[in-house]
Amino acid sequence: MIKLVQNELIKIFKRKSIYFLLIISLIAIMIFNYQNPDQNVIPESMGTFDIPISIYEKLIEKQENNIENIKIEEYVRNVVQLHFSQIYNRYNKDSWQRYALNEEKENHTMENVTTDINHDIIRNLEIVSNYEFNKELNITENEYNVAKEKIKEYIEVLDNDNWKEFVNLKIKNLTERKEKAKERNNGEIDLEIELYQMRINNNIEFNNIKMNQYIKACREYYYIYKSYENLEQTNADQKKYMEQSKAKVELCKYAIQNNIELDIAQDTYNLITANEVDARNSLIRVFRHFDIIIVIIAIYISCIIITEEYNKGTIKKLFIKPHKRSTILISKIIACIITVIITILFVIISQYIVGGVVFGFDSYTLDFIGYDYSNEQVITMNLFSYLLLTTIAKLPMYIIIILFCMIIGLFNKNIAMSMILTLIIYLLFSSIIAEWSKVATLSMVTRYLITNNWDFSKYLFGQISDINGVNPFSSVTIYVIHIVVLLKLIITKFNNKEIINN
Repeated sequence: MIKLVQNELIKIFKRKSIYFLLIISLIAIMIFNYQNPDQNVIPESMGTFDIPISIYEKLIEKQENNIENIKIEEYVRNVVQLHFSQIYNRYNKDSWQRYALNEEKENHTMENVTTDINHDIIRNLEIVSNYEFNKELNITENEYNVAKEKIKEYIEVLDNDNWKEFVNLKIKNLTERKEKAKERNNGEIDLEIELYQMRINNNIEFNNIKMNQYIKACREYYYIYKSYENLEQTNADQKKYMEQSKAKVELCKYAIQNNIELDIAQDTYNLITANEVDARNSLIRVFRHFDIIIVIIAIYISCIIITEEYNKGTIKKLFIKPHKRSTILISKIIACIITVIITILFVIISQYIVGGVVFGFDSYTLDFIGYDYSNEQVITMNLFSYLLLTTIAKLPMYIIIILFCMIIGLFNKNIAMSMILTLIIYLLFSSIIAEWSKVATLSMVTRYLITNNWDFSKYLFGQISDINGVNPFSSVTIYVIHIVVLLKLIITKFNNKEIINN
């Protein structure tokens, strides 16, 4: 068997076409990296901007002239915005004070309701303004005085130019609010306290550094996760998105706690918006970017390895040797699998070198940082250990492609047609059919398709499928059934296929 496999590999790598495909693949990798398609558009200026006070002044003046015909809530809202703008514009454009106050302006929604957990200054401005203009809310004088005192305290801290003092004041007021709120919004308040505490512990000043992007992203992902968690029913796609959002929260916290300046992007998503692509996250995404290269070479090799020998009649030389036909076939399958593994190694090494040249090799010092959904904790792993694990999880997909191509080749003498047909089927099922499968009604049928079950990398670290009814157990079962059927079919056809003399 070993000798047969060696002979098949020699025949494969004697072909100039295989080297041509590898060279084309290297050129594609180089172009892809230089074009940098994963790079998010980073604004030229990410500083703060003046809030136009005059707009609110004109609105308030207009409303005061027609006070009887407007909603008092709208008037109060404009008064609050005016007062907040006045505080905001007290400080310079790139000052930490403005970055800190920007967090006051950010809104997050949960169950279609805008939360005000972090809007401490704005919330106190609302209490003061409602006491003065909206008597229907029955705000007490004590509440009014406390709110005025808190606003004054915030302004004093901002004027003192000490961001840590500001953060400590935030923590103090949020803690007081949690005690008053009892069970309501405790999770959201805890998150804000935790993020502010991390600022202190890791000396993260308010500015444009990536740590602040991680803090902002952490809030956003948290509210996305909570929004999905509160839905009465979720489909598989929504459930996966919810779990990913929860994972992103923990990954952002990990980056903050460990002062990681890089975007610890995952295979399918970035964590921060204004990210800069580096060699590390390009290497992590090597299968997503260049999987098609591996598939094309797998299709090419498995289509020609049998069909061409039958077309040329060279298969007779194998059959006259003391080997069973099934043994010869298995050796060809193994040779194709080894060729695919060599291709994967070539693609990974090429991406490593090209990515390092284009983006710099320094980012490779950071391990793969992921999230274990089973244990609900952040995990770290050597980059090449992660790629090895992903390769093993994806190999079953390439084996199915190899077997399918061989079957097509046994029934069809036209190699080009076999290759094109297989590639079309692969692209169709991995894109259009895969998306249709996310629809609950269609998934009742498509969940049994091998193309929705052959990539086991989607289950790594306890991840779940975004297709209803698809899980690791069902995928293994469907895969085994397909492998048995395909092997039985290909062995039967190969054993019974006649050699036609040309």
